[in-house]
Amino acid sequence: MTHASTSYRQLRRWQFVLILFVTLGILATSLLFYRRALFFTVLVPIGFAPFSYARLRLHAALEQILGSSSGLFRSTLWLGLACDLILAAQFLTGRWSDELPLLHAPGMAWVGAIWYSAYLFLFFGYMGLDLWALGLRGLKRLVQVAEPAPDSVVSPQRRRFLRQAGALGVATPFMFSASGVKTSYDLQLEERELALPHWPRELDGLRVAHLSDIHVGGYMNRRRLLHMAELTNSAKADVILHTGDFLTHRVGDFDIPLYEALARIQAPYGQWACLGNHDFDNPTRLVSLLDQAGVRTLRNALVSLSIDGHELEVVGLDYFLRRPGSPAERYAEILRAWQPQAPRILLNHDPRGFELLPDNCADLVLSGHTHGGHIGIPLGQDTLVSVIGLFGIPDQGIFQRGDMRMFVTRCVGFYGYPMRLGIAPEIALLTLRSPSRPGKEIRA
Repeated sequence: MTHASTSYRQLRRWQFVLILFVTLGILATSLLFYRRALFFTVLVPIGFAPFSYARLRLHAALEQILGSSSGLFRSTLWLGLACDLILAAQFLTGRWSDELPLLHAPGMAWVGAIWYSAYLFLFFGYMGLDLWALGLRGLKRLVQVAEPAPDSVVSPQRRRFLRQAGALGVATPFMFSASGVKTSYDLQLEERELALPHWPRELDGLRVAHLSDIHVGGYMNRRRLLHMAELTNSAKADVILHTGDFLTHRVGDFDIPLYEALARIQAPYGQWACLGNHDFDNPTRLVSLLDQAGVRTLRNALVSLSIDGHELEVVGLDYFLRRPGSPAERYAEILRAWQPQAPRILLNHDPRGFELLPDNCADLVLSGHTHGGHIGIPLGQDTLVSVIGLFGIPDQGIFQRGDMRMFVTRCVGFYGYPMRLGIAPEIALLTLRSPSRPGKEIRA
């Protein structure tokens, strides 16, 4: 048995031990501290399987390119093992209330995320190459093209070219993944003008700041939350509307900095919110703390605001899409009691609910949840190609259904892996326009 095959088998055993260790660690944490995270025990092997597969494929490729006896290959091997350990430790402690100084220090906090996401890119790359090779083999058999005889000697120039090309191919997903660090923290204030078909002239020019998916905890720490509050105040909005996912699935008082930041945000007509799918660990506590911070939570409720003497209705719906029963029937039941009596903005966390809402139940629906698609290629302010967009899920921008409009924000924070790649977070400032006044309407 060659040294290369021995090295490969050792790494394969290590990956098995790593997955087993993380799975048992998550199981123990769930049983002792946080039972609602028990489902992660099932997700760990599923999530780590493509990671391990790509690790093994890359290991074999590097061993072939660099040679098993080279110092560079041994260095990459030990570096990889160290990154594996950091990834496992950060995954196991990701839902603790307190950060560990060593694991979450500057320069260290992103190691696990970059390491994991880079191998996911490699995994999809290998799958694409395998499908391409399979297709070529099938085509050759179909047209009965004979395989050319392999070269008996590989020139030094070709060997050097293959080594350089291989090194570039290996480095690309890691560099692409590392670029997500800057993008994930590049919180922007994005301004838009939006004309609504039946928006009254009396409320023309109303400025709405839309925030969603703050996801306090982990990387969204006090400093970044205060920066969020500062940016929001700089927008000078008339009203602040939140569409849920304030929290992450964690334990303890990790969320205290959130309420400090929200309490600093000021708007003439206040802050209003609905809840997202991450907010139901202890919704009573969350709603109480939000209220103390000046954020009024609308749980299947309606409030009527007086804007310079003109009425504006704001409705907040709970998250229903993954609960028993029909979400469409639940929406209809709640909204049937509130036939629109005035211009209305509806807060609904998940944009997939837009098509399930009753017709003409609001002028504008605000949603988040998708983080703008998380991974994509931006082509303009509200135009992009994202992974989830390819599956027909609203990712960001303006969507329409009859006379209703929905705006989906790219959201403030992010949750877990993968990182934001190509899609920066945002605080959306919407200036609402009546159709009788000039205003550029944006449509997805």
